[in-house]
Amino acid sequence: MNSDPLHFAAFIITYNRPDILKESISSLLHQTYSPNQILIVDNSLNDHTQQMVDRLNSDKLIYHKVGYNSGPAGGSKIGLLILSELGYKWIYWGDDNNPPRDSSVFKRMFECIDALAINGNKEHVGLISGKGAFFNHFNGRIRSLTNAELKKAEITEVDVVPGGHTLIVNSEVIKKEIIPDESLFFGFEDLDFSLKLRKHGYKIYVDAKTWLQIRYKHNDLKNAYRPRIKSFGDKTGNLNRQYYSTRNLLKIFYSQKLWFPFIFQLIKTLIKIPSGFLYGLNFGVKNCLIQSKALRDFFVGNYQKNLKVD
Repeated sequence: MNSDPLHFAAFIITYNRPDILKESISSLLHQTYSPNQILIVDNSLNDHTQQMVDRLNSDKLIYHKVGYNSGPAGGSKIGLLILSELGYKWIYWGDDNNPPRDSSVFKRMFECIDALAINGNKEHVGLISGKGAFFNHFNGRIRSLTNAELKKAEITEVDVVPGGHTLIVNSEVIKKEIIPDESLFFGFEDLDFSLKLRKHGYKIYVDAKTWLQIRYKHNDLKNAYRPRIKSFGDKTGNLNRQYYSTRNLLKIFYSQKLWFPFIFQLIKTLIKIPSGFLYGLNFGVKNCLIQSKALRDFFVGNYQKNLKVD
């Protein structure tokens, strides 16, 4: 592994979860290839997180209090900007409640980066992650990879990556002002960032070998297997998440001039409003209000950040 002290740093976004954050910090410190510094981007309004970080008394930790809740989108922008300005080459983008699954994760990710360098692709790598997906430029949907696709190569190029799956960013893209959109606040900031990278000619890769091994451990063995998620109509879910999803997807597609996905998302939202009543009157009314609000706020440019999500 590279011994340059400015080779690798990490940031973790947190909000009112000092105990969970403490576990995540421990996970990063105990990696077999640990970041040289770990920046804590604290969206909390109280001092509990700062007090916990102070008690750890680690030279590796940097604490930054935002002063307001900037959300995952704003927090990621702050973290990337601070660490790139400090001169770090590779930056881990992390959330407090989703640490690396084991101590070997970072070591494996940099083995992938080194392998890409040997093949002459390193300078074009904008981002590498543990998981990723393909982006449909017609309808704006993302599709996970099948086992058969993961078997083709140990390191596979994808279109986009989801947050929470070991995102490691090349700081060169930050220096070129490719940064997360803080106005999104919550939801799809990783999709927005991925699409920006691709638009500027950078490539996104995933560790296909390890991803496939994890599926096999969960007995997902068929070549055609890929996860499929359906959340609409889930009465146990938080409809405020749907607000951010609808509003943010419309903004992302519109701002990046992805007109077919934009129109598809707009039509989909209009259909969602009456179809929510198929799941009962109570869900239908709540869904109608939240989807209508998302549409209205997108068109008037209201990017509010005060809807609570679990």
